Amino acid sequence: MDFFLNLSISGLLNGGLYALVALSIVLVYKATEVVSLAQGQLLAFGALFFWVAYMGFGLPAWLSLLIALALGGVLGFAVERLCMRPLIGQPLFSSFLMTFALFMFLDGIFQLVLSGQAKGYTSFLPTGTMEMAQVKISVGDLVSFAICLVVFGIMILIFRYTKVGLGMRATAESHELAQSVGIRVRKIFSLVWIISAALCVVAGVTLARVMDIHYPLPWIATKGLVVALVGGLDSIPGALLGGLILGLVENVAAGYIDPLVGGGVKEVAGYVLLLLILLIKPYGISGQVRIERI
Repeated sequence: MDFFLNLSISGLLNGGLYALVALSIVLVYKATEVVSLAQGQLLAFGALFFWVAYMGFGLPAWLSLLIALALGGVLGFAVERLCMRPLIGQPLFSSFLMTFALFMFLDGIFQLVLSGQAKGYTSFLPTGTMEMAQVKISVGDLVSFAICLVVFGIMILIFRYTKVGLGMRATAESHELAQSVGIRVRKIFSLVWIISAALCVVAGVTLARVMDIHYPLPWIATKGLVVALVGGLDSIPGALLGGLILGLVENVAAGYIDPLVGGGVKEVAGYVLLLLILLIKPYGISGQVRIERI
């Protein structure tokens, strides 16, 4: 039982980081109806920006994070303005392919900057472990999870109680109706990409604390996409729920099945979960069911 609890709690804490990546994907989809694959590179470059400020220039962690958020926001704005905006009015598949092309283009730059080396940084979060009822919890992972919950809370408040959030919600429902009531849809698109990039920076910095900055880091976005599909591409609470479920399933499956098959279950478990969810609930656990009449 203690083994199961340790696996479960560790999985839930990891799931919070997946949920942040999924949240950035959900925000872009809600506003633009485009499933973005570029989030992995926004995440990786956010972590790299933080590393340069924190380790390269020796700035305090809080200032380095602010700089990384600002640079990440600029990168997100550039992606929307230079690459996504010209495709407004074109088939959504064209925009989807553009995000894939962006991922590959930025991946080449990312690998060129790294030159085959991994970059790590000293932890700026509390270290050590705490033990409760035979369950060991990493303090750093717990703080990262708390940050995730705070970010989700802020985003829910923005969406429900601010003018900008209401504009995003209106744009997500219908671009034409939003324009008819005076909402500048293109401005909302830019803002969504900036916020989405900032979320990727937070996720990238917290993930790189554990796995360093090297070539697999951008591919964490595939986990975020799985989470978004499991929870529902248009649901912010679904992103959090999906992240927790994926983290739990991965850790428990790896803990119990890896010794039997020799490993690798953690990388497969998420996609098996996705397949089952899509077969049962194609719109995700919390996704809005839309019926289109032909």
